[in-house]
Amino acid sequence: MARKLRAAVVGLGWAGSVHARTLDALDGVDVVALADPDPRRRAQFPGYRTVPHLRDLLVSDLDYCVVAAPTAAHEGLALQLAAVGVPALIEKPLASTTAAARRIEDAFRKAGVLAAVGHTERHTAPVAELARLLHSGELGALWHIDARRQGPYSGRIRDVGVTLDLAVHDLDLGAWLARAPIESVTADTVRIAGPHEDLVTATARLGGVLLNVHADWISPRKARTVQARTEAGLLTADAVAGTLTLHANSAPADETGAFRGVGSGPAVVLPVAERPAPFTVQHELLRDALLGHDVGGLVPLGDGAAAVAAAEAVLAAAATGRSTPVAAHRLAAA
Repeated sequence: MARKLRAAVVGLGWAGSVHARTLDALDGVDVVALADPDPRRRAQFPGYRTVPHLRDLLVSDLDYCVVAAPTAAHEGLALQLAAVGVPALIEKPLASTTAAARRIEDAFRKAGVLAAVGHTERHTAPVAELARLLHSGELGALWHIDARRQGPYSGRIRDVGVTLDLAVHDLDLGAWLARAPIESVTADTVRIAGPHEDLVTATARLGGVLLNVHADWISPRKARTVQARTEAGLLTADAVAGTLTLHANSAPADETGAFRGVGSGPAVVLPVAERPAPFTVQHELLRDALLGHDVGGLVPLGDGAAAVAAAEAVLAAAATGRSTPVAAHRLAAA
């Protein structure tokens, strides 16, 4: 029998807890230790080896480690892992600043060590199918993307606002779906109750594609939707309902390719292949990559850094009321 990969998790909040339980159920992986400085969180995992700090894990001969600590701690933890050659899955956002995200990316690149970012929204079944259709070219030109991510405030995120916690998902999705970097943004934010912004709306330009993002944690109803307006029609990926719907455009371009407007065509619920939960998908991808299989789908650190740069530009645009360029960063091939 092949040796199982030895994995660990740093940070046992909501995300870290999901990572730990996902890894525990994953074939080919053993969870050898969990780390969190809070003894109350460690006590929620009886039967596991739990320790206070990452340094206590590094004696465990790890094959990879999940970083799910608060965002401000990501850089320090990631740099420690890169320095000792331990591959990593780092929760989104990759870091709290673009500069920190790039230092993480550079450290793993220079060390020649595999690392990825936990942008799980790419792995939801409707969004994955939407990406496949857009990238295949069968829907014609992509014109516009609209993403909405809302719900009640859980109180579990205190170190960043809704932009870095939620909107960063859709900034990443927009660049990935359009296969183009975000060039500039305009934005507004509102702070209602928390120490940071509780609502953000932003418009981003990606070459010839526009991306609108709305994110808040002040809504009693949860919504996770991504809409793509294309030459073939309007596609709506609903991650809550698990559906992908096409409202077809009944007025395609004429024989010369000239745009003839848009007509209201039939609404069709497209088939969406079943797949494991997004956390499971990303761990399967990382496991297989570490075992030497040629797999795609992991979110590279460069894409994570680009999402942080876009989020940073959103906050700057909201603060100044001006269109703000996004720090240039290479977007990995889809």
